[in-house]
Order: sequence, then structure tokens, then C-alpha cells
Amino acid sequence: MSTRIDRFQGSTVRIDDDAIVIRIGIPDGAKGDRAALLRFAARSDCYQGAVMWHRYAAVYRLYQARRAELEVDSAVDAYSRLYDPQCQTAAAYAVAAGVRPHTAEMFVDRAIACVERIPAVGRLLRDGRITIAWFTRAVEQTALVDDLELLEFIDAEIAHRLSEAGGLSAARVESIVSAVVAEYDPDAVTMTREQIAAGKNVVVSPVSDGISEMVITGSSEDAVIALGTIDALADGVCPFDPRTKQTRRSDAATALLHRAEFTCRCDREDCASTLSPEQVESRRGQIVVHVVVRKDALDGASETPAYEDGVGPISARRARELMARPDAVVRELDIDKVIADCAAHADRYRPSAAVATAVRALFGTCTWPGCDRPAWKSDLDHVVEFDHVDPAAGGPTCLCNLNPKCRFHHGLKTFGSGWVDDQVVDAAGVLWSEVTTPDGVSVRQEALNLWLLPELGRFQCRHGVSIGQSREPPRHAEGEPERARTRTQAKHRYRMQRRAANRRRREAMLVGDGEPPF
Repeated sequence: MSTRIDRFQGSTVRIDDDAIVIRIGIPDGAKGDRAALLRFAARSDCYQGAVMWHRYAAVYRLYQARRAELEVDSAVDAYSRLYDPQCQTAAAYAVAAGVRPHTAEMFVDRAIACVERIPAVGRLLRDGRITIAWFTRAVEQTALVDDLELLEFIDAEIAHRLSEAGGLSAARVESIVSAVVAEYDPDAVTMTREQIAAGKNVVVSPVSDGISEMVITGSSEDAVIALGTIDALADGVCPFDPRTKQTRRSDAATALLHRAEFTCRCDREDCASTLSPEQVESRRGQIVVHVVVRKDALDGASETPAYEDGVGPISARRARELMARPDAVVRELDIDKVIADCAAHADRYRPSAAVATAVRALFGTCTWPGCDRPAWKSDLDHVVEFDHVDPAAGGPTCLCNLNPKCRFHHGLKTFGSGWVDDQVVDAAGVLWSEVTTPDGVSVRQEALNLWLLPELGRFQCRHGVSIGQSREPPRHAEGEPERARTRTQAKHRYRMQRRAANRRRREAMLVGDGEPPF
């Protein structure tokens, strides 16, 4: 058979009876096709998934043969049952590959999962849609699903969501897989959380001469609060403190545990550090852990998973446990109010608290492909820039035009040259964000938590904003350079032209390929 490598024209992986023939087209840099060069540099390793799939298939056939031999052998005794087919297959693989027994056992376990437990996800690995590391996480996250019929459904649902999600990253794959498992088999997720809770401990390991590492394992929300407390102290030094942020964190954590004084090390007489107990406590009071949960799940009427900012999907049971904490505050998000705010105040620069919460809850993380910065630690960005001079000519403050971006990517989009982002809702109510590099490579991905808030995808925009309409140019003083458009208007025009070109390209590919070119 012949398999086309995902998104690479002229590149194929051909599987013959006795060989894997890989052909990867190398772009001609002399022609100046920067987009082709970037795509080749970023994704030409996707053939590794196909090779790994066949490695898994090969060791699985060895395992099957070993199991068949033991099943028909009447001389099977207790020792043969102890050294079962999987154990013996792994032992043989360890000898041939020169790896430790545990490494070999994990390889055989993933091979069995690839062929038996989650074959649909395995085919995504074979076809270059997910990487080997992402597949490994899918195996780990589905390991506790013990109902084989349910696992078959979960496998198909995971493969479908990963195929339809657009641009993927390790964090997005993990979030999608855990959301499906939490939705259809909450006990699998709960057992995992319980195992983590049961494994709470403190481990100290030597790193080098005079340096040791302390690892504290605890619940995700307690870890966030603990780190926030450490940062509240570490961030109180003045700008001239010579230590790095991580070194300050280490010193602050040690000072907290020893109940010792933490001081700035600038050695300046005019040090402006803010380390008084009142100032530290003020910063510590800003530590918040956000959890988005459906009201019926919070009431116990359903088991729809929740989403914890910075963690990902969690079971409804876990969400209810968090809401039962004495320091938890529950605030209801009224979707009708969100829609009303968007309709009435699209020309206002700052979104209401309800709209801001809805946007962060919907996207979950920074919307830049590959970035997993939590949404509540990111800025809210107008995809089409807001025009402060004439709001009717700029991007609306609406769900259709807002998404979270971390401070770095927000700045890159705003001040970097040639970067274009876009946001669209398709006919099925799926909200997509897209980023195009200056080289012309576009990556499109689905809003991460649309499964949790599907109402926001069905929201119909009614603000009536028109972009790029001609209007009378501003008047300038005599002798000064005149511009037909302000800088903001020029930027709007450039971005709208690029967005329109991207959409035309996607539509042409849709007609040619028969499916969205994700």
C-alpha cells in the first residue's frame, strides 16, 4: 500500500511486503519558497510515526506467536505463567535492542495498545497525524479504561476529535484525550487522581556536589497556590537583584520552609524591594485557581467533565470536591448575558467580566499554535485590532473577535512583521483560530473547550461591524506628511487582505481535496 505523508506534496511512505520505502520531497531553497522550507523543517519527521507503527506491529506479531505457543503447550506450569508471553516478548526485545527490561516492557505494552486497545489512534500515528510522544500519552491516559466495548468507542471518539481539531501540540492532544476519557469513563480519570493523591510525598535527590533537588507531590490546585505563595515572596525584590527568577524561587521556598528572612541581594542603599509582610500578603491574595464546570455537573445531575485552568479536563467528581473547599467561590456564567454584552457593547474596548470569562473558558490556553500558557495567565487580544479613533471601523469586542494570547505572542502579533491571525465560525458552529507566519504557513485549530461550552459556537454575531470601508481621510496641518489612512487603518487593511487570501486558498484546497486542509 502507499500512504501520503500528511500535508507534504510529493512525499510518500510506501509499504511493500518486505520493505518500508520513504520518499520525502526536499524543497528547493533557491526558489525562495519560504513556506515550503518552513513546513519541511517543522514536519518532515512525520514518517517516524509510520515506522514506529510498523515496529509496534512487528513486536505484536511476536507477542501473538508466543501467546499461541503457550496456549497449546500442555506442559505450561507455574513458571511459564509467571513469565507470561508479554514478559518473554519484552525480554527478547530488551536483548535485541540493548535496553533495560522496564523499557522493553513499556514498548511491548504500547505495541499491544496500538493494535488491540486504541487502534484508531494508532492509525493516526501511522499516518503522521500525531507524534510518537503524543501517542504514548494517549496510551497512558486510556490505560484505566477496562470495559472493552466502551474503550472501542472512546478510541474512535479520540481519533475523531484529534482529526478534526486542526493544529495539534502535546498539550492539546493530552487535553483532548483526557476530556474524552473523563466524559465517557469518569472512573478512569478518578482512579488516576486517586492514585496521585495516594502518592503524595516529598523526595530529595542529590544533583551535584552540595546541591539536592526536592520534589513535592500534591494536588494540582495546592501546587498552584504553593507556587503563587513562593512567587509572591520572590517577586518582591528590586530590579537590581542579581539572581534569576528560578534562583529567587528556590531561595524564597527555602526561606518559607525554614521560616527565615528572605531579602533582596542588590546591596544598594536605595533598594526599592517590597518584602514587607503586608506587601507579600497582598500579592499572595491574588492567587486564583479557575475551574469551569457545567451547572448540572456541579449539582450532580450529570458527569460532564470540568476544565481546570493550567491543568486541563478533570472529572465532574473532582470539580465538586474543589467546589466544596472552604476557600472556593462559585460564580455563575450567564451565557445570555454574554451574548447580550457582545451585541450591545461591541464598540467598547474592554470586554465585560462575563465576556472575558467566557472567552478564556472557551479557548483554555493561549491560541497561538504550540503554546499552552493558561488562558487566565494570558492577555485578551482583539484578533482584528480595535480602532480607538473609530470603533466602528475596527475589530469588535465580541466572542467572534477575542481570544487569549500570552504576553509574548500578543506582542509578536502586534509588533512583529508579517504575522496574521484570524478567527472564524464554520457552518457547524465550530470556532477556529488561525495563525499565519510571515513565510505563509497557516495553522488552524479548534477552540479547545468547545466541547464544554458548545453554546458559544452557535452564537450568531449581530454587531454589524464593517471592516475596510472607505471614509474621508484625516486632515493634516500644512506641510506635514499626509497619510490616506492612519497606521491602525493601514494595519487593518493589510491584515484583512491577508485573511481574505488565506480563506480563498482554503476554499480552493477544500474543492480539490474534499476535506479541510488542516
